[in-house]
Parts: sequence; structure tokens; C-alpha cells
Amino acid sequence: MCAQIDELPDSQDIPAQSGGGNLLPVIIGIIIAVALSAGATYFIIQLLKPEETEKPIITEGGQPLDIEPSGDEKFYELKDLITNLGGPVKARYIDIQLKMEGLAGDFEKILEQNEHRIRDKALTILGNYTYEDAQLDGFQERVRIDLKKGFSSVLRKYRDGESDLIRQIYFTQFVIQ
Repeated sequence: MCAQIDELPDSQDIPAQSGGGNLLPVIIGIIIAVALSAGATYFIIQLLKPEETEKPIITEGGQPLDIEPSGDEKFYELKDLITNLGGPVKARYIDIQLKMEGLAGDFEKILEQNEHRIRDKALTILGNYTYEDAQLDGFQERVRIDLKKGFSSVLRKYRDGESDLIRQIYFTQFVIQ
């Protein structure tokens, strides 16, 4: 028994093959690979990009305050700080006037808006000293340091990093009676 070869299928029964049928999945794969690599590159750049440190703008009464150092020394004077010294004898008092120095652009405005807080802190600190404390050497420098620390805590929200708003305190009057 021999097989007959003369029965070939008609040309209509054979599916037609085009030349580009196998390229479509390759093209889609290339497009997906490019899109994935571009997306990954974008996210890596975003992760490695340094954060923009935008300083918060402090507003009091609806107006922004400038806490950036201006380079110019600015002064604010605080007068009539009078309080009794602590201790058993309440007839002794301390009377000081001081001038504060700072570099912030709106230094005077900030201190003016917070004068009530600064006065309260200063009077609290001065009222904690006794007459015996006032007789010790270096008392004036101790008062200067304690006031600077106290004012720093009151004006904490106006600080620029670790530097205090008030750079130096000068006494224009210092009387103990």
C-alpha cells in the first residue's frame, strides 16, 4: 500500500502568513521596557534629589516677619524693669534697663510684638535673685546670661536653626537698692 501524494489541500485551506506577525509582541515589549526604565529613573532621581528646605514664614497679625539675618545690627531697648529682690527682706529692689542686639530683618518688630512676654520673663528671673546674690562678684554677668537664656526660650519660634534671635544684651542701667 502506497500513499497517494496527489491529494494536496487547496490553497484556500492553508492559513495565510504575513511577514510581520511575530514583530508585534517584540515592539510592545520594547515600548514597555522603555517606559519602565524611564519611570524607574524618574523615581530614583526624586529619591536622590536633596530636599528643598523652605523656611517657614512666621506671621503675627497677618504680616509675615523676616527672621533671616540682614547683616545689619539692630537694637531694641527695654526700659523700667523694676522688681523686688527675693529673700526675707522685701525692701530691696533691682532696676535695670537694657538694650538687645540682633541681626534678624524684623528684629525690632518681633521684639515689640513680644515685649509683654520678654518683660514677664525678665521680671520673673530678676525676682528670683536675693540681695545676697547681688553682692557676689560677677552678678551682672550672671543676670545677662540668665536673661539671654530666658529670652531665648520665650522667642523660640523665631529662631533660625540653633542661633538665637537676640545676639547680645547690654545694660544701660543696673541699680540694686
